[in-house]
Amino acid sequence: MTDQPITDEMPDTWVRALTTAIEAHGHDVTDCHESAIIIDLTPHTMHTLDADPGEQLVIGWTERAGIDWGLGRADHVPDPQPLGADTITEAAARVHHLLTTGRPA
Repeated sequence: MTDQPITDEMPDTWVRALTTAIEAHGHDVTDCHESAIIIDLTPHTMHTLDADPGEQLVIGWTERAGIDWGLGRADHVPDPQPLGADTITEAAARVHHLLTTGRPA
């Protein structure tokens, strides 16, 4: 699969609402801005997601699929995957599911 950049298209109100919803599920958001929502991984979530040391969970937006997620760094996610969510509530629930099971749904 070719790189699909996560672009700067998330409205500030959407970013804040999704960040709040993710945090309500008990996850710490490291950084959030119009480009991405960044979650540092704990040793447990690194294992759950089969992540490499230093990778972060990045939630962003691509023109291809809307809300995407990927492992990488805020400035580069080599293979973003569709989160498959249309609402903030659904997106936060899928992020929670991803962090606890390794699958978005």
